[in-house]
Amino acid sequence: MNGGRSKRPISSGLGRGTMAKTSVKKSKLTESDWISGLPDDLLRQILSKVSTKESVSTSVMSKRWRNLWKHVPALDLDSSKFTDEWDLEDFFDSFVESDENLKMKRFKWIYNVEEHFHSAFVSRIDLVVNRGVCDFTLLSKVNTEEESVRMPLSLYSCATLVNLTLYGVVFDAPLSELVSLPCLKTMHLEAVKFDGESILEALISSCSVLDELIIVTHHDDFLGVVCVRSPSLRRFKLESMREEYEECEDPDVEIDAPKLEYMSITDYQSESFIIHNVSPCAKVNIDLVFDVEEDDDFMIHDFLTAISTVRELTISARTLEMIHEYSEMESVPQFSNLSCLHATFSESSWEMFPTFLGCCPNLHSLDLEFDYLPKKEKNNLSFVPQCFQSSLEFVQLKAPITVTEIPSKMELAIYFIRNSVVLKKLMLNESFGEVMNKVRKIPKRASGCEVVMLKPACGDVSDGSSLLPMIYKDMFIPKVLDQ
Repeated sequence: MNGGRSKRPISSGLGRGTMAKTSVKKSKLTESDWISGLPDDLLRQILSKVSTKESVSTSVMSKRWRNLWKHVPALDLDSSKFTDEWDLEDFFDSFVESDENLKMKRFKWIYNVEEHFHSAFVSRIDLVVNRGVCDFTLLSKVNTEEESVRMPLSLYSCATLVNLTLYGVVFDAPLSELVSLPCLKTMHLEAVKFDGESILEALISSCSVLDELIIVTHHDDFLGVVCVRSPSLRRFKLESMREEYEECEDPDVEIDAPKLEYMSITDYQSESFIIHNVSPCAKVNIDLVFDVEEDDDFMIHDFLTAISTVRELTISARTLEMIHEYSEMESVPQFSNLSCLHATFSESSWEMFPTFLGCCPNLHSLDLEFDYLPKKEKNNLSFVPQCFQSSLEFVQLKAPITVTEIPSKMELAIYFIRNSVVLKKLMLNESFGEVMNKVRKIPKRASGCEVVMLKPACGDVSDGSSLLPMIYKDMFIPKVLDQ
């Protein structure tokens, strides 16, 4: 690309005359290709930020670029894109043998083979680990019990590993002294099997600087308990991919993470969920129900007490239904530190809507979604929570367009406008459009309170943590190019 030929100036969308008078004169790039003027080290660094597919494709640009991709410290593989195991092996060997001193900073392998050869697999992973890998991703689609993809011992003690993402693999039970991941900051495990109840706990405990942990459970991962003990952990996401028709519960959970600032529990159902310690300023997203008998409601009590110190809470309709059933027998603890609440109420939990707000005396911001609104005569909105009198400033109310109970919508808006002393803004979604003008004319308890219409939602955006979309996303690796 730098063979002395005159190059056309890079266009920025301006006319030729303008370019000739401005950009070309200032940059003085009319006689050279600026990217080819960069040193090889910088080019390799740039290529390491893109996929191997894109990196290899640059080899056709010029002689200088022909083998540059083989010296990039990053490798992406998808077994299904190779003709057979030997084709993949040739590609892998060609890459690693081209530069024996190359550090493998990033490695990703979507592993999908008809026959799994453990020794060959381990030797390749060992080589990657010994090359000082920092970002390691292995997504296995090998799904037979006879051909379990087991992680080599070298991965348990990789001193350079910073980010670890695994799907569908097996961890054996190593000696405790062999488990050490001193630099690991993020770990994402989905459908991972552990041949021993304490392996996951040992793995987490070995990460002295662990910052983010994501665990997605599947029906056949045989996890007995998810025990998270980490003095450094700040973000934790736990999600279940079990189907509703499956009889088995999710693993029991035990959390002791004093620095935890964000916790998200999604589609989860277990017999035990114990929280020993989280940060008082934590943001918590809860979609959880307990599979316990009525006389075991102490588990619900302890769980609610543990999260009652958080600053921000998002809570699902089914979790609120569980709390509603519990509240009919026991009192719900006070959430005195709670400033922001996002809650979804269903038909069965509507009754406890004002009561639950009464447990949040210092609430500042409230986002409520209603799957159902009862007829006006069945509304029971006489109780006024303490936060209405002193702290509640922002309220969002959302209901489905299909809800046609216009009097109930008016009653709900009136409930907040006439009772909230310091309310600054009431925000209503498009379902309230037909009553918006009437709502704005309601005499307000708080002077200066503004009633506004929320913009229509653009569709649900999944916040799921599953790696399945990444596994089945089409990925192409070119054939090994001749020297």
